[in-house]
Amino acid sequence: MFTDILLYSARKSLKDVSEDTRLVEHIFRQVIKRESLQDELYCQLVKQLTNNKKRSNEDRCWELLWLCAGCFPCSQPLRFHVTSFLLHKRRSPLARDCLLRLERTVQLGNRRSPPHPLELHTVQKKSGSWGQIVILPDKSTVAIAVESSSRGGDLCLDVANKLGLKTTGGISLYCRVADKVVSIPYGDFYFDFLCSIRPLAEWLSSEVSSNWREHAEYDLLFRRKVWTDVTVGEDSVADMRMHFFQELESFLSGHHKCSKSEAVQLAAYLYRVRFGQAGFELHDDKKTAEVLKDLIPRDLLQIEPPEHWKQDIVATFNRHAGLNRDDAKLAFLRHVSTWPTFGSAFFHIERHDYRKYPEKLMAAVNRRGLMFMDQNSKNTIVSLAFDEVETSGDTRHLWVTGNGLENTWQLTTSAASQIDDLVKAYQDFREKESSLTNKSVLV
Repeated sequence: MFTDILLYSARKSLKDVSEDTRLVEHIFRQVIKRESLQDELYCQLVKQLTNNKKRSNEDRCWELLWLCAGCFPCSQPLRFHVTSFLLHKRRSPLARDCLLRLERTVQLGNRRSPPHPLELHTVQKKSGSWGQIVILPDKSTVAIAVESSSRGGDLCLDVANKLGLKTTGGISLYCRVADKVVSIPYGDFYFDFLCSIRPLAEWLSSEVSSNWREHAEYDLLFRRKVWTDVTVGEDSVADMRMHFFQELESFLSGHHKCSKSEAVQLAAYLYRVRFGQAGFELHDDKKTAEVLKDLIPRDLLQIEPPEHWKQDIVATFNRHAGLNRDDAKLAFLRHVSTWPTFGSAFFHIERHDYRKYPEKLMAAVNRRGLMFMDQNSKNTIVSLAFDEVETSGDTRHLWVTGNGLENTWQLTTSAASQIDDLVKAYQDFREKESSLTNKSVLV
């Protein structure tokens, strides 16, 4: 550890990001594993910062102390001396930040992973927080500040406040890395979570250029996860910027069971959302087929010629004269909210061994429970309420136990861990609501 501190402090160039990251990783991983070394690290850094005549070395040691204060506190007896040292060094640019970070870490608890490379980048650039872009379901973005102490729930609240949402209940942040999308638990430190994502961790440990931070291969998404208490019309911001676009995605994917007449009605609403009062696009035969892809579910698109779809949609569109775009979004949501699969997250089941069920199954998780559907007919085969189902999953296999099932089901799907996480999120949400209800009754 001492050797790594000396190596890091002696480095003068910030161009070799990977070597700085490696040294920081090595220093902190061993200290996090062995709590007895945490006081030792504080002592070594304070010693290096006392009467250090090399300014560059001193600056680099301040960086390490800044990272240290955001990961774990020193013991109570040592904290008095470290605090006194930081107050004495208050003229140093990072001293005040170190003191504040130490106090926050004492209050919020230890991190479980070494500092993330983005934290190292932040302190090297003398910035107190990392600017993170969050993508909303409507494709717009919100900028938030992420600190070492930021948890998933804190960031959700920040985004919700910026949007003016009435509540954050049931909403989650997701990290998307390539084709993998994982929900960030409310209680997890954000940077700890990033370190726990295996594909991202593998990418970060590879050789990358010095400007990798500007091209980080992950996205942060803000979406509704649990739909238990959603009533269309109660929160207009959530409806317009989140619920509509999430349900639009499911509708066009063809996951809901939808009749042709319903598809026409909803397509007319979607056409108004996209083009407003003007109906000229569907009168252009060259554009009709392309426009229909954004109006009609994928599985229904081929049952009628484009000309027939156009005639029906235009006729329905004309009957909705007077609706504006937001009215049309709300009308669309109100209609799909009557479906049993409203608010569902859908997952394809790649393989199962139950011959009495259709070969192609799809799982849907929504406020009603865990449902298994025929991928072709969209008919529900099995429906399990959350109070009668147990799930567990790994990267490829999902095990389901519940009333109505003869045995534990073993299913093969690349979304096994996502299904398990979502089922447990609904169960936790119901348990919290029940607890709050019981408390109010007792009062």
